[in-house]
Amino acid sequence: MNIDKNKPSMQSMLDRISTDRLKQYLSSLSDFHTRHSKSPLLNDAGDWIMNELRGIGYKDTFYHSFKATIDNEEFDLRNIICKKQGIDEKLIMVCAHYDCIMNRKEDSDSRAPGANDNGSGVSAIIEIARVLANENLKHSFQFVLFSGEEQGLLGSRNYAKYIKGHNIDLYRLINLDMIGYPFFAPNTVTIERDNNTDANHNQVRENDLKSIEFGEIMKETTSAVNLGFHLGSIYDSDYEPFEANGHVVLGAYDGSADPNKNPHYHSSSDLPEFINWIYLTSVTKLVLATILKVDSINSH
Repeated sequence: MNIDKNKPSMQSMLDRISTDRLKQYLSSLSDFHTRHSKSPLLNDAGDWIMNELRGIGYKDTFYHSFKATIDNEEFDLRNIICKKQGIDEKLIMVCAHYDCIMNRKEDSDSRAPGANDNGSGVSAIIEIARVLANENLKHSFQFVLFSGEEQGLLGSRNYAKYIKGHNIDLYRLINLDMIGYPFFAPNTVTIERDNNTDANHNQVRENDLKSIEFGEIMKETTSAVNLGFHLGSIYDSDYEPFEANGHVVLGAYDGSADPNKNPHYHSSSDLPEFINWIYLTSVTKLVLATILKVDSINSH
């Protein structure tokens, strides 16, 4: 076995995750008046994300464009795809949606900062991409930001179709959707696995066991980043179109998508000032540690 003595330890890589950078990314995203999928401001936000990823050094970063009908009107929407080539073609995808909404889904004009939903997930991905930019990894990676999530997973449905149609070897996927407010218990993350008993949220049973095993890898890593865990199931977010195509998926989630408990959910008060920055940093580290562990395991 050849051991690369120059390869940094996992702990040293986790230590590179910067709370200050997460704050900068999330605050910049929340400064857009809205990131509603019907608003032209979503394209401005997409350009900002694209520039951040390219500025980190990712040259193979591009828009995956598609047409979608929202409220009986057709829109040109864009997913953001950022590729990192590995030694092999097995693909690990880390994804989040960058659009946001208000309580009235059709309201594309009101102030909608979308700090937790889902500036938190987007910020974590940009920061993970930054830390991994100059690392040599076994598997190939894609950092993907979807539009149209709030209108029925429009971006992820289109990109899942693309992945399947091009026979891309999507090995594992982690979705980040709301990771800035710990709601089930203090400092506790929900690990969403593909074991939902509702067939609407678990269309393929053959990939369930591998998803549960994937969740165990994340669970075993929580103590290293000072997090507790709650084991949950995937539900109504961007992993579902990929699960339906048979891929192995997992989600990290803070549990705060409940308007009865969270007054900021889909509200103009979903602002950076309410983000728990220590928690967001810990969850970002958790996701990085999980993908590094998966990348180091001999996959078959």
